[in-house]
Amino acid sequence: MIRKRLFRHSVPYLYLLPSLVIIMSLLTYPLLYNLYVSVHRWQLSRPDKPFIGLDNFTAIVKDDIFQTVLWTTVSWTLIGVLLQMAIGLISALYVDERRRSKGALRSLLLLPWVLPGVVTALMWSWMLQSDMGIINELLKIFHITSENISWLGSDHMALGTLIFVNTWKAFPFWFLMLLAGLQDIPNEQVEAARIDGARWFGIVRYIKIPHLKPIIGATGVITTIWTLNYFDLIWVTTKGGPMDSTSTLPIYTYRLAFEFFDFGKSSAMALISLVIIGIVCLPYMRAMLKSIKE
Repeated sequence: MIRKRLFRHSVPYLYLLPSLVIIMSLLTYPLLYNLYVSVHRWQLSRPDKPFIGLDNFTAIVKDDIFQTVLWTTVSWTLIGVLLQMAIGLISALYVDERRRSKGALRSLLLLPWVLPGVVTALMWSWMLQSDMGIINELLKIFHITSENISWLGSDHMALGTLIFVNTWKAFPFWFLMLLAGLQDIPNEQVEAARIDGARWFGIVRYIKIPHLKPIIGATGVITTIWTLNYFDLIWVTTKGGPMDSTSTLPIYTYRLAFEFFDFGKSSAMALISLVIIGIVCLPYMRAMLKSIKE
């Protein structure tokens, strides 16, 4: 009897075992190899690869460029995710209350998210050109400015411009997730609140937002990881410039490996990025688990 019970309880795990082995093998080997490279002086300009311990990590942390890159990454991720969430929530609330045009609006708002990242980057880099871009031409037509603005060539404008472009591309994912959550809210709760005299803002604050908290937590984790690791837009438009003003952790990691050919520091940078992602996503995970328990 004991053997039968053990076998019955272990059957689901046996079915999962092949998938777990494949996933762990695909994740474990690259991570361990990356750790191995990070503790060696692994440069293409030098044939020897001596063990140096944590020297790559300490050199990166003490580097002034890393301080700039870290602050840029925090600004890029924090502002970007907050804007995506705000615009996605407003769009979802608006479309959820439309009856006739809901399908058309949903399809229209999903278009930026469907476009490939490289296509989005090339399209906006052309439109944001300082001398021939359509954005500057429209601003001149409406008499908002009389001079060409260097959207991507100025170290004061480039990061904010790329945050705007990334928000335009990424907010439809928030919109889609939140719209699905809004459609699951029982109509009886909303109708009862309206009968009791609740206004639109009160319904959103006390009924819809609490219902969306688990979805906001899960979507926040996903979009934070995506935004922090986003590479295509920045590399195609500015390559981290001008003056490292748009250089984030993935961009700096790539440049260490394929511009400076220092694979030891690049591997160390990748591990530092992994730790930062874990720290950033921890509050989201706690909030999501708390909402699920409630």
